[in-house]
Amino acid sequence: MRRSLATGALVAVVLLGASGCAPAGSGLCATPASSPTVENPEARPIAFTSDRAGSFDLWLMAADGSDPVRLTRDDEAEGLPTWSPSGAQLAFMAAADLESKGDICVINADGTGLRNLTSTADRYETTPVWSPDGERIAYGVWEDTSNKIFTMTSDGQDKRLLTDNGNWPSWSPDGERIVYSTPRGSDTGQDLWVMNRDGSDRKLLAEDSTEMTEPSWSPDGLTIAFVMSRTREDIYVMPAEGGPHRRLTTLPGHDHWPPSWSPDGTQIAFTADGVDRVGEIAVVDLDTLATTNLTNHAANDAFPAWRR
Repeated sequence: MRRSLATGALVAVVLLGASGCAPAGSGLCATPASSPTVENPEARPIAFTSDRAGSFDLWLMAADGSDPVRLTRDDEAEGLPTWSPSGAQLAFMAAADLESKGDICVINADGTGLRNLTSTADRYETTPVWSPDGERIAYGVWEDTSNKIFTMTSDGQDKRLLTDNGNWPSWSPDGERIVYSTPRGSDTGQDLWVMNRDGSDRKLLAEDSTEMTEPSWSPDGLTIAFVMSRTREDIYVMPAEGGPHRRLTTLPGHDHWPPSWSPDGTQIAFTADGVDRVGEIAVVDLDTLATTNLTNHAANDAFPAWRR
């Protein structure tokens, strides 16, 4: 039976945290001396995570899934890439291994300039996302049994707490607001909230009897894609100001981690996994609801990020 990412250790370390783990720290995000540069990264607008080379590395591929190339080459577990607005860099989460705490790192699109922005040994830092002006990065932190959202400058300075109850941040295209998901305390569900970029004026955007999470703002600012879990996880969309939501995916298993919009806003990339299938990158067309696999590999492929 193929291993599903839905229960994989990488997701446990990315989202949940664990006790008694090895520390992160400055040893992460160290470029191997033999790491080659990637030629013509502009032709590969989708970043993703894959263990097809033995460890969870970052990869790039063309919009149709062709021409995949490995971006990072080490024994660390790397995931959740996000493009800078210029498309010149990627921020991502790195962990020493599948049982360790994570840091936020950045790398140039050609594979050079790898560096650690957080270097903390006592916190799980994950789900980074760049502000539209490229000046700040919002990210999630698992600390003291709670999910928190921070921002920092793009060089890792000036870290600021926005909320002590939230995860999966996503910036509005104008950079003024952040949508995120919030756990319901002792309940197992999550709801969607919005706040100003400085953490002020937090408001409930949408709630459901189950779980709404992993929101992602559309390029035109009018729509928010998100994941809702009922009998399984699927991709939905709704108006950015709240309102009725529409289901986009109906594949067996889970469709999630998180929705990533194409630059023109007509498609959403996501991870499809479960039901005896390994993780694959797929896209769904918002008009036709047609779903197409971009990867079909024996390894785990996950966490797509579309350069805008």
